[in-house]
Amino acid sequence: MRSLPKTDLESQISGFADVTEHLQSTIWAKQKEDGHWHYPLDDNITMNSEYIFFHFWMDEENEPLISRLANFLFQKQGEDASWNIFEGGAGNLSASIEAYLALRLAGFSPEHPQLLKAQEWIVSQGGIPKARVFTKIWLALLGLYSWEGIPIIPPEIMLSPRGTPFNIYEFSYWSRTVIIPLTILFDVKRIKKLSFTIDELYPTPESKLDLRIPEPVRVDESWIIKKSLWDLPLLKWDQVFYTISNGVGIYENRVPVKPLRNFALKKAKDWILARQDPTGDWGGIVPAIMNSVMALYASGYSKKDEPVRKGMEALRRLTRGESKSIRAHDDDRKESATLQSCVSPVWDTALAALGLLDSGVPPTDERLQKTRQWLWNNRITIKSDWTLKAKLKPGQTFATWCFQYFNCFYPDIDDASMVTLVLHRLGMNHEELMPAIRWIFAMQNSDGGWGTFDRDNNQWILNEIPFADLKALIDPSNPDVTGHVLETLGELGYAGSKQAKAAVQYLKHVQRPDGSWFGRWGVHTFYGTCAAVVGMRRVAEPVQSSSLQRALQFILSRQSVDGGWGEACDSYHPQAENGRGQSTPSQTAWALMTLKAMRRHPDEFAVEISKAIKFLRSRIQDDGLLEKEFTGTGFPLHFYLRYDGYRNYFPLIALGRLTKS
Repeated sequence: MRSLPKTDLESQISGFADVTEHLQSTIWAKQKEDGHWHYPLDDNITMNSEYIFFHFWMDEENEPLISRLANFLFQKQGEDASWNIFEGGAGNLSASIEAYLALRLAGFSPEHPQLLKAQEWIVSQGGIPKARVFTKIWLALLGLYSWEGIPIIPPEIMLSPRGTPFNIYEFSYWSRTVIIPLTILFDVKRIKKLSFTIDELYPTPESKLDLRIPEPVRVDESWIIKKSLWDLPLLKWDQVFYTISNGVGIYENRVPVKPLRNFALKKAKDWILARQDPTGDWGGIVPAIMNSVMALYASGYSKKDEPVRKGMEALRRLTRGESKSIRAHDDDRKESATLQSCVSPVWDTALAALGLLDSGVPPTDERLQKTRQWLWNNRITIKSDWTLKAKLKPGQTFATWCFQYFNCFYPDIDDASMVTLVLHRLGMNHEELMPAIRWIFAMQNSDGGWGTFDRDNNQWILNEIPFADLKALIDPSNPDVTGHVLETLGELGYAGSKQAKAAVQYLKHVQRPDGSWFGRWGVHTFYGTCAAVVGMRRVAEPVQSSSLQRALQFILSRQSVDGGWGEACDSYHPQAENGRGQSTPSQTAWALMTLKAMRRHPDEFAVEISKAIKFLRSRIQDDGLLEKEFTGTGFPLHFYLRYDGYRNYFPLIALGRLTKS
């Protein structure tokens, strides 16, 4: 690879110091008194719309908050009058329908100029008949859409036995916590009658009778190793499930006697109550909290009953502009508010600390020792759903971590692996960390990789049911979490373990033809490729490996003219070219981390690195680096995130590592 003259190399190192010191100071400035970090995140504006729906459905009058939620929606409306689901993205039909209805509920007339324009855009895209399933569920709950057009999941799913695809524990944690309360809502069908309709969002009067489920957007599933049990070439599962769904709909809407219904409803309600955190949260995510509160309210609980009251408090805690723990969206807190889908303090803390450590801050620094104590104090040691498949021996102690402040029932492998790595770097020895290592090993999937929350959660045919139009009902092995685990295993001396070897084989199996890896939780191939390459190198996969060389060529081929790397959220479309888009600090950092992992001598990739440093310096602002783009992923093609900390701690990690031989 190309090298720079010595004088340019010295200049490059000087550039490192300049940016590194700035990032260190901005990250230190954000540390909380007890040693942790918590950055806000931006996400899908549908959270705001649905929070307005929630207030009306729950008979909860809060006009000042609803007004501020509505103001935020107006602020996010695009020039074409639509609403998108990530910064700079094209208009999204379902998000636009929800925002339009939320503004109508907030008191705005359909003749309002911005709503008139929104009507035109929505109708031009096919209107309500083309909306996603979850949007139609909200419309049905508000009496604006027929329940017969909803692919119902009945409460009897609670009775599906273990070992069958429709057992509730075959659904991902985020699906499980959302779907189980929905089964109660589907049964009760409590409708909040409104004083208006939104018939203006149908292209024609006749289209209101169109209750068909639109063809779902196809997603890339090449990263999933599918069980051959269900891979029957002559059988089209989507058609099978559409037929089954129609049968369920007839049973649900037209059969008066359902012998097992009350028993199934009780199991669903008991399941919900048993999984509420003491703080009132369910799963640490807004859809689960909101649906659970509504399910209990529909079942006869009052808003004064503790589970409902605490759940509503949890939603207020997640509302930027209302919350005491999340920074408001803008300087004028009185004007707007937005509901944030979740919080990420454990993830932020691990990565901020890793950036400081990699950039030269000694682990004995008193501030980082506070971080060590905070992380260890927030470990989870109670068992929950994950134990059903985990390979944990009876009586074994374990330790793990969740993503949020409050989510003791659903820890995740990604946070657990990164926290374990950081705690080791901060001085905890192998014996102290054995409970965490034990848990990580117990969660390894049969295919060698790691999913995020559960073990062997890979019944891929669930993504073929009509309800699953987001194609995200399962939690199989994914490249980025697997790569992060490998990085931790290498750090703790498990490079030669059978677990590490199996994980490397998984990564080689799912590598994409262009040399990249799928990014499940970050946008997109730079994230997946960085995690895979760094992880494989940490467990001693040789640089000369054909798999790693192909990944290197992918990264080198995607550097932009401005010196950075960038990839748009739309790159998840199967037909899209990967690794192209507006350069961002976080994605540039992932590329640099990949180059560092593959570098065999200090001046290798010097030209590419020098250009990247120049790009990063061009993004310097008072509180770190400028990055408005969304580079986090919730559900590919449907839900994206902008982690405010990514623009600072990932570049700091990359720059810190590059200064080391």
